[in-house]
Amino acid sequence: MIDDRFETEDLEDLDTEEEEGELVELTAHPVGYQDFKGSVDITDPCYKRDVWCRMNGVRIAEGRYLCAVWKNVSTADRLDEGRIILIGFYHAESKVPGRGSMEKIGEIGVDAGLAGFFHDKPDFTDDEWGDFCDRIGCGNVFLENNSFFTSSGYGDGCYPVYAAKDAAGEIVALEICFL
Repeated sequence: MIDDRFETEDLEDLDTEEEEGELVELTAHPVGYQDFKGSVDITDPCYKRDVWCRMNGVRIAEGRYLCAVWKNVSTADRLDEGRIILIGFYHAESKVPGRGSMEKIGEIGVDAGLAGFFHDKPDFTDDEWGDFCDRIGCGNVFLENNSFFTSSGYGDGCYPVYAAKDAAGEIVALEICFL
């Protein structure tokens, strides 16, 4: 079921084009709610804290957040089908922002084909990383233990992170765009 705060829209305001220059029309798939305790690490879960291509301790407004993935309308019939184009979370007390109202705040790297938002993500030992990978298996979307992450759309690479702020200047929404 689509949360009534979501609307199908395209990425025209992000100047993002799919492989052959066509605009991508998206549909939202709410996944659940998460409380990130006021800050998130935005990263591929394989990275340790000192890796240059992750964003650590990004301050966000306190509270619960609606977590959702955005998928290409043409492949979005089911949550477990099709490519994830965007992953985002939105403060439960705020309006989901439009594409053009979000500001680029950085970029993250992806090497394990996964990325997302983690409150105080631990650095995994090799054995812990193996256990983590075994636990998630070959799923597509994960909401667990103060984290929300997904497969990274087109795989490994560098992806932009966007934020929306409330009137007080606090971040109330974050998105990673996998195009």
